Amino acid sequence: MLKAIVLDMDATLLTSENEISPATLSALLQVQQAGTTVVLASGRSYLRLLPDASKLHLADYGGVLMDVNGTSLYDVKTQQRRYIGGMDAPRIKRVVDFFSQFEVEIQFNQDDAIVTYLPEPIYVMKRRIRGEMRLPADYPWTGGMYSWLCDMRDGYPHQTMIRDLAEAPTHANKLSIVQEPDKIHFVADSAKAQPIWQEFEFAFSDPRKMEVTPKNVSKGSALLALMQERGWQPDEVAAFGDSGNDVSMLKVVKYSVAMGNALPVAKRVANYSTADNNHDGIAKFLQQLNA
Repeated sequence: MLKAIVLDMDATLLTSENEISPATLSALLQVQQAGTTVVLASGRSYLRLLPDASKLHLADYGGVLMDVNGTSLYDVKTQQRRYIGGMDAPRIKRVVDFFSQFEVEIQFNQDDAIVTYLPEPIYVMKRRIRGEMRLPADYPWTGGMYSWLCDMRDGYPHQTMIRDLAEAPTHANKLSIVQEPDKIHFVADSAKAQPIWQEFEFAFSDPRKMEVTPKNVSKGSALLALMQERGWQPDEVAAFGDSGNDVSMLKVVKYSVAMGNALPVAKRVANYSTADNNHDGIAKFLQQLNA
């Protein structure tokens, strides 16, 4: 029997409608009743994970939240959070100094807040889009997975837009570099040729966003720490993911599973595959594993 199941959120546990499918919910409740721990591993803040943790009854079964790509571990039952490491002022300055030479949006993610820096060309573009969409003045300026504007106030109620990097915060859980997919991959390729690529962890949570955390802070490193703490062996843990920020955790367990909708980088490292997030991929794999 598996001792733990580790689940990415967007495009893995959640459908395109941002919901847990009934079949997947039922399967995860059953494995918890049998003694398996469910871990939600996401680029999101733990506060944004709590509503889905409640649907899964993680507080009743001792589930864990691994938030912001391994920045912290949160025990849902005891409400205790173990902070592993985030971006301090010197690290933030190093990242900002390098990436501000490109035309990119830079997001500073904190527990319940996002500060978004917009250079002039992106600001002008977003101002036009906001006008065309007739959005209210308090609508966030933050870019998301699918578009230049995304409302994430359900998990990050405090959102600020800045135009001057001198106003950047001095602490954050992670930084996100945002642009259209073709442009952000050019930025990533440029960074790979520079020393900064070895100084931090870089991972794509989606095709438009490259996330930055301190060196050795990742989903994989946090999962290894949790496995050591709980005495879980690699062949006793299953991990499901779809994107670049899932690769580190897919590498450290035997039952690493790429969703049918996963990016090629995740499929290459996973030992198994399953159906996509809209067709109960998690539930189907667990059923096959227990057959």
